[in-house]
Amino acid sequence: MLTALISLGIFGTILLFMYACTTAYRVIAPRGVDRAVERVQNWSLPSETEQLEIMRQDSLSEIPWLNDLLRRAKKLQVLRTLHRQADCRTPLGVFVLAAVGLALSGFVLALSMQQTIVLAFLFAGLLGAIPYTYLLWRKNQRIAMFERQFPEALELISRSLRAGHAFLSGLKLVGEEATDPIGKEFRRLFDEVSMGVSLPQAFNNMTNRVDSVDLRFFMTSVLVQRETGGNLAEILDSLSALIRQRFELQLRVKALSAEGRISAVILLGLPIVVGALLFKMNPDYMGLLFADPTGRILATVGSLMMVVGAMMMKRMVIIKV
Repeated sequence: MLTALISLGIFGTILLFMYACTTAYRVIAPRGVDRAVERVQNWSLPSETEQLEIMRQDSLSEIPWLNDLLRRAKKLQVLRTLHRQADCRTPLGVFVLAAVGLALSGFVLALSMQQTIVLAFLFAGLLGAIPYTYLLWRKNQRIAMFERQFPEALELISRSLRAGHAFLSGLKLVGEEATDPIGKEFRRLFDEVSMGVSLPQAFNNMTNRVDSVDLRFFMTSVLVQRETGGNLAEILDSLSALIRQRFELQLRVKALSAEGRISAVILLGLPIVVGALLFKMNPDYMGLLFADPTGRILATVGSLMMVVGAMMMKRMVIIKV
């Protein structure tokens, strides 16, 4: 049984490595004459019965069956939304296959080390969550950068309105002058409105791509102003000032909670560091923790308690403003 699981893990790892090499070659390979010839060969005028597709269809995977699965599975909608908010060019199928391969490799590795089934599942879950953690980190970094640029973008739109330009001209100005990610998102917003999409729908699409509370305030302010009237330039100036004040308050909260966050890091890292040092100094003494059945149970319970403690400490030190 153990030999079959190890063989299955090695086979899955080889398949994942081959798929990663193929994807990397397609990304790195130059798109020159060969790609142009391929497009010319595949070009054909649509017939009268064919309907042109003007909606952009994002490819979630280069594997057809996996692409269909990711599109149809409702439970993977959260993962698709996270991938879109992270603005990652790598197809989502790569992350799904990487998560499966890492989880399977971790499970087989834990069983080969004669660990308990609970610890094997825990180790598989930790390794399998690495791609999801990367997407979540990339999304948070992108949203943080967007929110730092947002007050300046609001002021730029406000100055454009005071100069006599239309609101859409202000959106276009931000898309042309601002850097990514805010410049890219405002260019998408302006392009969608220019192609005939209603402004509320274009704003909804933008908020789906950028999960920001400040952006939702901006959307609500603009839509309410279009219905009731008012000075939009003053509204944007007030919103920009409010966002800047909120940033200042967040920095104060971060400074006050620094001691608690450092304490959490020390408490979580201390058992791991001490265990590694003891294992290096006396492998036989620490080896009982993984060789003996009672030791494996204690290691499993301790790992679970550390995870629960990390979650509780994170909720204690993080304050939403």
